[in-house]
Amino acid sequence: MKRSERKPGENCGSFIERFGTMNLILVMVGVVFAVFTTVMIVLFCLYGSVPDTLVTCVFGVLGGECGVMGWIKTSKERNRERKWEVEDRKSEKESYDE
Repeated sequence: MKRSERKPGENCGSFIERFGTMNLILVMVGVVFAVFTTVMIVLFCLYGSVPDTLVTCVFGVLGGECGVMGWIKTSKERNRERKWEVEDRKSEKESYDE
């Protein structure tokens, strides 16, 4: 159930529904980034170098994921604004008709 459809005090559902899928993905991206960076620092300390191609690919994937999520969020906000604008026009028209 969407947040906009819930009434105050109503059961919020599972943890993922309350926390939000995008927020969960962002936390996972942050954890992966922190662990990956730590492992690369340890590798550098042990061997004096890191696998540059792997570093580039991981940063590309994590950056791409965050970019796609930003695009999705922007699209949702734009659609929500359009919906509210249509509702406002209807309510204005109804108030003028009365």
